[in-house]
Amino acid sequence: MDRLRNAFLAALLLVLLPATALAVGQGRLQGEVVDENGEPIVNVEIHITCDEIGYDKTITTKKNGKFTLLVVDATRTYQFEFKPPEGRPWTDSVNIDSTAVDKRTFSPPSAAGRSAADAAAGQGSNKAIDAFNQGVAMVQQGDAAGAEAKFLEAQQINPKMPQPYSVLAGIYLDDGDYPQAIAMAQQLLELEPDNPRALQVLYDAYQATGETAKAEATLEKLTADGGTDAAIRVFNLGAEAARVGDLDAALANFQRAAEIDPELAAAHAALARVYFDREQYEQVIVAAETALDLDPDFIDVQKLRYESYRRTGNEEKALEVFAEMAESDPEGLANTLYEQGREKFNAGDTVSAKVAFEQALKADPSYARAHYMLGLCYVNVDDKAKAKEHLQRFIELAPDDPEAATARDMMQYMG
Repeated sequence: MDRLRNAFLAALLLVLLPATALAVGQGRLQGEVVDENGEPIVNVEIHITCDEIGYDKTITTKKNGKFTLLVVDATRTYQFEFKPPEGRPWTDSVNIDSTAVDKRTFSPPSAAGRSAADAAAGQGSNKAIDAFNQGVAMVQQGDAAGAEAKFLEAQQINPKMPQPYSVLAGIYLDDGDYPQAIAMAQQLLELEPDNPRALQVLYDAYQATGETAKAEATLEKLTADGGTDAAIRVFNLGAEAARVGDLDAALANFQRAAEIDPELAAAHAALARVYFDREQYEQVIVAAETALDLDPDFIDVQKLRYESYRRTGNEEKALEVFAEMAESDPEGLANTLYEQGREKFNAGDTVSAKVAFEQALKADPSYARAHYMLGLCYVNVDDKAKAKEHLQRFIELAPDDPEAATARDMMQYMG
C-alpha cells in the first residue's frame, strides 16, 4: 500500500502542461455562418483559396451553420467565397490566428456595401497582416526580439486585429512579465470577449502573481466552453491539492477536469489513484479502465485495477488483468506482487506471502528483494535449503543492499 501511495504522489507531481494548440505557422479556424438576424445558415458551400501556395479547398456548413478549417500556413491570406443555398454569394479575405483556435462568425454583407472608410480600414488591415506575418516568420527563425517588434507594429497599424494581442500576451507570459501579459490579454478580451487564449493567459498570470480570486473567476469563464487546455489547468489544481495531502480537493478537481474534457486520460488515471487511496475500489476500476481505453500507456493504473479486483473478491477479473500485466509490464507486475507479499508477511500470513513472492519472481526472476523476502518465508517454515537458495540469490543480485548483511548473517547461522 505504501508503495502505491508513493507512486500516486510521484505521478501527480508530474503536473501536465497545457499543450500548444498548433505548431508555429499553422492555423485552426472554427467558423459560423449566420444571417442578418444571427440565425445559422445551413449548407453554405465555402470555397477557400490561396493562390500564393496553390491552396484550394471546399467545405460546407453543418446543421448549426458551423465549420472547421485547418491550414498549415497561417502566414498567408486566404480568400473565402460563401455560396448560401439561397441569396447572393459573397467573399471575404481571412488571415487565421496561428496562436490559438480562431473562432469567427461570418455573415452576408449588407445591401449598402462597404463604405470608403471600410475600404481604407481594409488597406490598413492588410499592412497589419503583413507585419504580423513577418513576426511569425521571425519566430520561426528564432528572432524573438524582432518578432516582438513586428507584432507591436501590427498592433499599432490595426488596433482591432486580435492576433498581435494574442501572441504578445503569450510572449510576456513566457518572459514572466505578468503585468504586460495581463494587459495584452485584457485588450484581446475587449475585442473578443470569449477568446480562450486570452483567458488562458490571464489565468496563468493571475496564478503566478498569487491573485487567487481573479484566477478562479477566470477559470470559471475558461471552463465554460470546455476544451483540453481548460481541463489541464483544473487537473493541475488537483495535482497541487494531492501534493499537499488534500485528497478531497484533489478528487473534486480531477472529477471536474474529466467532466470538462472526458478524453483527458490523465484525469481518469488520477481519479483511480485517489479512489484507491480512499479504498473505493469499484470507482477505481471504472476510472482505471476509462484511462486505459483512452491511453493504454497508463500502465501504472493497471496495478490499481488488478489490486481493486482482488480486494473486491473478483478473482476471475483479477487473473485477467494479471495476464495483461504479465504481457505488457512484467516489472510492474512484479512490484505489485511483491507489495502484496510484504503486506501478507507483515500480517503474519507466511503462506500467502510465499505465494505472492513466488509469483513476483515468475514475472521478474531478478527481483532481488522478492528473493530476500521469500528466503525469510522459508526461514519461518524451517526449510533451510530453500531459505539459503533465495538468500544467496538475493546477495548475488544486490550485494550492496542494506539487508545484504542480514542475509549473510542468517546463512552463516543456518550453517
